[in-house]
Amino acid sequence: MLDLVSVISFATALPAFAGPDWQIIEHGRKVTAERMRQEQAQRAHDEQQKNLQQPDNQAKKNRMMKACMEMMTKPKQELGQ
Repeated sequence: MLDLVSVISFATALPAFAGPDWQIIEHGRKVTAERMRQEQAQRAHDEQQKNLQQPDNQAKKNRMMKACMEMMTKPKQELGQ
């Protein structure tokens, strides 16, 4: 009876001695990588939607850059007048 209990307890404890389950670890890595890709795609989509909702942002930036470049090319005396 003692031998039978010893064999059963050894058999149930054997997987603990076998080491990590690499299939589960790799599956977890794949799931994490896929989740990160989905979040990145969602952020890109949200940014694109934000830019579409404010189409004149680029035009405002262009106007500001043009005005800035004009101010940089004018002599200092003209700016003070």
